[in-house]
Amino acid sequence: MQWLIGVLLPSFFWPLVGSSLPQKTVLEVETRSQLFMDREIVFDTHAVSFTMHPAQKVSKDPILLADQPCEGNIIHQGGSAFYDAEEKIFKMWYLGNSSEYFDRVTTFYATSRDGIHWNKSTRGTIRSNNGKPHNAVADRILPSVIKDLQDPDPARRYKMVCYQLDRGYCSMVSADGLHWKDTGPKTIAPISYVDDVVTAFWSQPDQSFVAFVKQTMPVMGRARRTLWTTKSHDFVHWSKPEPALVADRRDDYGSQVRAAQSRAVLNFPDNPNVMRTEFYGTSAYSAESCTVVFPWMLTITTNVPGSGGHEGTIEMQLGVSHDLVHWQRPFRTPAVARGNAGEWDAGMVSGFSYAFDFQDEVWLYYEAYRHSHEYPGQGRPSQQQSGSPPDTGIGLAKWKKDRFVSADGPVSGATLTTVPIQFTGTRLVLNANVNPQGKILVELLDLSLDRLASWPVSRPVKGDHLRHVVQFDDRTDVAALVNQPLVLRFHLYDAELFSFAFRK
Repeated sequence: MQWLIGVLLPSFFWPLVGSSLPQKTVLEVETRSQLFMDREIVFDTHAVSFTMHPAQKVSKDPILLADQPCEGNIIHQGGSAFYDAEEKIFKMWYLGNSSEYFDRVTTFYATSRDGIHWNKSTRGTIRSNNGKPHNAVADRILPSVIKDLQDPDPARRYKMVCYQLDRGYCSMVSADGLHWKDTGPKTIAPISYVDDVVTAFWSQPDQSFVAFVKQTMPVMGRARRTLWTTKSHDFVHWSKPEPALVADRRDDYGSQVRAAQSRAVLNFPDNPNVMRTEFYGTSAYSAESCTVVFPWMLTITTNVPGSGGHEGTIEMQLGVSHDLVHWQRPFRTPAVARGNAGEWDAGMVSGFSYAFDFQDEVWLYYEAYRHSHEYPGQGRPSQQQSGSPPDTGIGLAKWKKDRFVSADGPVSGATLTTVPIQFTGTRLVLNANVNPQGKILVELLDLSLDRLASWPVSRPVKGDHLRHVVQFDDRTDVAALVNQPLVLRFHLYDAELFSFAFRK
């Protein structure tokens, strides 16, 4: 059969032959919120522009610093946090540095009632070199901790994907998030020569644990850091890792611009012959209808003589996938801005393993460094002068729910027409910001793009709300149209449309 495929299809189609995606001509949105992260849901537009909305930082200063002797004075890259609704408390696993307590980077634990002010008083569970109390709970790095309420075994309530020095990408389980046990001798993915970053999250749409592992592979003539995915439905058996996020020409074409913007924090002259962009890691967010990622983009400006290291800065951008296989990145600018030169987050910004919902917001904790990737004194506790900004720390960035990207219309108006959809809800709800003189109108169309009989143009949607309920004359109930293929057309006048959903 393979030879026949080769005869019938040109070679550049071969990667598509084995795709497991089913053929579809109608998008089944059910009751899930549909975001405008990419153009998959868009059939046609007129005068519409798409805008990425960077996160809002809750503070210009870190909300958590390495201020305990056991932490070694440096917050390292990697960690995870979430709001435990069962216990009504925020929990965080983060990385400190080597110290008289521990010979190497270690995972620490903290809790918070508000997500801003953190308590490090929980007694650590691993042995320290000096026998003094601390709040460290695992001799691992890059901890992605997930609380799994579906596992019937209480000893596996907490699950961690992490990295162990001299071993690689591995996993652990715990009954309380404090006392951890290896799941076994096997690793979840092979390693390459640059292999020290892994992040993981629970994908609600896919009902699986998903890990992004850093791997080195040739990309446009260079061995580069790339991100591969592996999945598991039971946290025991993991799929064969597959490439997911790989730098492209557009990434490289932005390298010199990012280098110029970072000039004040770079320590070595640029070398245009090696300048390039690589994926250092990524944070993720499981939205209702897609997976949002915040890749940590390393812009390499030179190979540092004598050390083999790479000079450059790191910023978090934005990407999306609807199947965890194909990834799109329409925007290549920071989703969480780096600070200005001299500020604690001026050099490198990278997120915790995943973002999470809290009330009507999406929260993402992030680590940042004042310096670049290759800096004098790297890895050693900093000797900071009184009053100077910290070298590293943890911050918090927020978005309003679903407000990553908007479809915008000018005052004069614009239209956005969706692909054919089917839904199972009973009312249409918009997440939109409409300026005072603006409005949004909605039409329900058949597959010929004619308005459905007995369904007039909606009443104008006004104001700034996460949940505008659309009215058609006096009706909000659209249950009569459930499971009937139709098309939505939005008329946008001085308005930002972030998402829509058919809710029950």
